[in-house]
Amino acid sequence: MRLVSKSGIARLLALVLILTMGASLFTGCGEKFEQTDTLIIDAKDLQGYVGQAGVVIVDTRSEEDYAAGHVQGAVNVPNSEIVINVPVDNMLTSAKKFTKVMQAAGISDDTLVVAYDSNKMTASRLAWSLFMYGHQNVKVVSGGIDAIGAAGFAMSTETPAVTPGSFTAAKDEKWLATKEDVLAQVNDPQDNVVLLDVRSDEEYYEEGKVPGSVMMNYLTNFYDVDGTFKNTQTTQINYIEAGITPDKEIIIYCKTSMRAAPVFVRLYDAGYRNLKIYDGAWSEWSTTGSPIEMAAGAAAPTNKDAS
Repeated sequence: MRLVSKSGIARLLALVLILTMGASLFTGCGEKFEQTDTLIIDAKDLQGYVGQAGVVIVDTRSEEDYAAGHVQGAVNVPNSEIVINVPVDNMLTSAKKFTKVMQAAGISDDTLVVAYDSNKMTASRLAWSLFMYGHQNVKVVSGGIDAIGAAGFAMSTETPAVTPGSFTAAKDEKWLATKEDVLAQVNDPQDNVVLLDVRSDEEYYEEGKVPGSVMMNYLTNFYDVDGTFKNTQTTQINYIEAGITPDKEIIIYCKTSMRAAPVFVRLYDAGYRNLKIYDGAWSEWSTTGSPIEMAAGAAAPTNKDAS
C-alpha cells in the first residue's frame, strides 16, 4: 500500500476545495472564484493582437532595450513614466501624468492594452496602474520578451507613428491600500483580511515584516524554467494551502510595490477579486515608526535606508 505524505494530502484537499468552489459557480452557494484566465496571455497568442484595431501593444522596458528590438508596432512606456519617487520609490503617479502618458502612447478609454516586460514586474505594474485609473481592458504577456522571442517573433527597431489617444483617468481606490489600512489590520486583525508579504524570506529575516503578514515570495507565482506565470489551477492550490481563499481581502506588499504587481495580476487571473496593493510598501512602513515583527532569532532592524 502506497502512503501519501502530509504535503500530498494537503494538496489533494486543496484541489477538492477548488473543485467545490468551482461547483458553487453553478449552485450559487458558498465562496467562489470569479471568472479566470482574463488577464494573462501566452506569448504564442500575442500574434492575434498585433496590428489589430483598438489594440495597443506596450513594451514596458527601458528606452534603450526598446530601441534595440521590440515587437512590431509596440509603443514604449517605461516604468519610470508611470511612477513617482515621493514619498518613497515607485509610487503611483498622478492622474494628470498618467493620462498624459497613456494618451501619448495612443491609448484611449476603449483601447485593449497588451503589455510585456523583461523582468516579471513592469508589465504587471502597468496593468495595476490601469486598474487604478479605471481601465481594466488589459492583458499581460506571460514570460515577457524572452517568451515572445522563444515563440518565434521577429523583433523590430522601427518606432511606430502614434495617433494620440483620448484616455481619461478615473481613480478607483478599491485596488489600493494605504498605510492606515494596513495599520488598522495590525491593530485589530480581521479574519477576512490577509496581509501578503511577497518579499523573500531573507528580507524578512534581515528586516522584519508587517506584523501578522503571510510570507510568500513573488517568484512562487512563476515557473522556474522559463519565467512564465504558473497556471490558474496551480495558483489556486498554492494560495489555498496558505489559507488565502477568494472570499478574503488580500493586501499585497513588497519593498517598493513592484513585486506586488505580478502577484496582483496572477491572483486576479486565478479568480481572486478582493485585491489591493499597499503602494507605499515596506519602504514606507519601515521608515515611519510602524510596528515590525522580526523572524524568530533575528536581531531587531537598524535604522538604515530602506529604499
